[in-house]
Amino acid sequence: MVDLRDELTTPGPAADPGLRVAGWVRACWLFALPMLCGLWVGATTFGGGSFQPWDPVMVDLDVYLRAARQLLAGTPIYDEGSTLPFLYPPVAALLAVPMTLVPLTLVQVGWVGLNVALLMATMHRLGVHGWRLSLGAGAVVLLVEPVAQTFAFGQLGIILVALVVLDLVPGPRLLDRVGLTRRLPTGWASGFGAALKLTPGITIPYLFLAGHRRAAATALGTFVGLGVLAALVLPGTSLTYWGRLAAGDSGLGGSVIYFTNQSVLGTWLRLTRLAPGSELVALALSALVAALGIWAAVLWHRRGKVALAVSLLGVASLLASPVSWSHHFVWVVPLALVMLDEELPVPLRVLGFVFAGYSAATPFDRLQGGDDVELTYDWSQLLLDSWTPLLGVALLLVAVVLARVPARPRGSVG
Repeated sequence: MVDLRDELTTPGPAADPGLRVAGWVRACWLFALPMLCGLWVGATTFGGGSFQPWDPVMVDLDVYLRAARQLLAGTPIYDEGSTLPFLYPPVAALLAVPMTLVPLTLVQVGWVGLNVALLMATMHRLGVHGWRLSLGAGAVVLLVEPVAQTFAFGQLGIILVALVVLDLVPGPRLLDRVGLTRRLPTGWASGFGAALKLTPGITIPYLFLAGHRRAAATALGTFVGLGVLAALVLPGTSLTYWGRLAAGDSGLGGSVIYFTNQSVLGTWLRLTRLAPGSELVALALSALVAALGIWAAVLWHRRGKVALAVSLLGVASLLASPVSWSHHFVWVVPLALVMLDEELPVPLRVLGFVFAGYSAATPFDRLQGGDDVELTYDWSQLLLDSWTPLLGVALLLVAVVLARVPARPRGSVG
């Protein structure tokens, strides 16, 4: 079994200050192109923003900032009638408070820089190095629609993916090259991600079932600890959020059927046109998909393919979540990189690339949506809007089946 903690004991670079300076210079050089792409995409992709003069329309980042300002003003963050309501745990609003203390332009540029850095760190962890990392990250920012939309909206998708991948997937650490090493225990970053937005919580049962009980406990403890901290600071706000969630209220209302919600639940509700009982069936299907994803991840983890296991787990978290907008599918980036592994079965690689390609291109964006027009789609429109979850579930099923086939020894014929 692969030990996720192996890399914690990997020696770092030599302590020579000259090597550290050279590492920082090289890192900045490689960072320049993806950063420029991130700034361009962040400013010009959505809502009529502009690059020069700098004037992006990062609507979701504005949601976090608005919630933070409401906390400072002592007004409710979950009881307002905005068309873009704040739907995240109270911890996310608390962590946004420092961003209200600096100029908005600095926040926006810093947000882009953070996302570029974490995207590059994720790709580096999965084996992309040197000039290929710089060019590859730039291409991903420009061409992969969920990533581009994440920059344009100011969303959390890249941050959540990076927290899980950098936490759980062993491999080279980008910060080692500039003289920095990680000291925190495995599981903390996944738990932190779950505290920000619940979907990374799927890592907790995966770690437990894969035999990493300490990491699972660390993730769970981080998630619960941050939730308790938020409850102590914001008792009423926390009670509102968790009480509403326990009652099955996502805060989205009827917009859960909007066509860019590519989760199993959203797809099922569109296919059944909100027939009586369809919501309960959709929730059951979502739970089954989550279990399927955990099963697939654990099986491949036991075969030593941790990067594949974590990528499958990420896909499952998106499919099983009640709401997964198309820009949430940043997990297609690590999935596609993992599928370059020639040791993986060909059917799994082909299906993985097809799923990643379809989710990255988002061809369903050509459909019209809103005002319940999704309930009037004909069969061809429904099919176009359903391929993401259909391919995703098929990927998880094939992953489970192929993981149970005994691996061939290297060099075997026939």
